[in-house]
Amino acid sequence: MKNLKKLFTVSILTLSFASFALFGIGEDKKDTDNKEAVTEKTAEECKIPAFAKAIGHEDLWLEHNGCPPREKKQESDQ
Repeated sequence: MKNLKKLFTVSILTLSFASFALFGIGEDKKDTDNKEAVTEKTAEECKIPAFAKAIGHEDLWLEHNGCPPREKKQESDQ
């Protein structure tokens, strides 16, 4: 009888975890891939840190943090 209780408990826990995974219970409903839903960041939040500047990854840092790209200067040499 003791083993039957353990088996019942383990099976209930297994099924409950499977339902969480299958039906997505407990997940946030926020769509992070939707670019239109992203709010604009402030200038303070989009300030490029020194380490990104040191390795030359300013544009990549802005992209990964959801900031608008920098304005590129056009060369007037042409």
